[in-house]
Amino acid sequence: MGVRSRSSHRGSRRVAAVACASLGLLLVLAGCAGTPAQTTPARHVTVQSDSTALPGPRYAWFGLPALTAPEQDARVEDPQFRARLQAALDETLAAKGYRRVDDMAQADVLLAWRAGVRDLAQTTARSQPGASDTPMAAIECGRAGCSQLVVRGEAGTPVARLHTTTYTEGGLLVEAIEPKTVRLLWSAFNRGTVKAADATPQGLAAIARETLADLPEATTR
Repeated sequence: MGVRSRSSHRGSRRVAAVACASLGLLLVLAGCAGTPAQTTPARHVTVQSDSTALPGPRYAWFGLPALTAPEQDARVEDPQFRARLQAALDETLAAKGYRRVDDMAQADVLLAWRAGVRDLAQTTARSQPGASDTPMAAIECGRAGCSQLVVRGEAGTPVARLHTTTYTEGGLLVEAIEPKTVRLLWSAFNRGTVKAADATPQGLAAIARETLADLPEATTR
């Protein structure tokens, strides 16, 4: 299975089996909350592909339960948000030649998506006025306990100024599954900083196009 990344600046045993297989990438969002972020990330798309083309143009969606805290966030659980995101994905898929069907038995490929968000904080230290920020953890822990990190001058006095910036990180995972074998054919994980405008129909349309950019065009059938 090939894996590549690109950065951007701008019924149901089958379902249960796929649900277990699809958690890997999105679980990154549920990582150690105590680890400070080093940068505020732009969105980054990671693609896995086991096929140069999907089996056919007809696809059906199936739902997966929200299992991680970022997936259970009220912002992505909101029905209106989910409907807008679903519509954006459908529009992008139609532009690539895919046709949605409601009956999974008639689908050439099964598609699923997961979305999650979490709020993060980045702490930086500035050694002197006007200097660029240096990523730095606000708390350092050792055998003797935990203490706040500062930068000290030659006289031993603290000269660093710590400040924290908060931001929201989001992730969208889309997967294409072969219906009979439940084999993962293609997936894309779009992760990075999100803003309020990204939840609008226009913002979600851009995210959908970005996430599905490397999806092979539909084959005629």
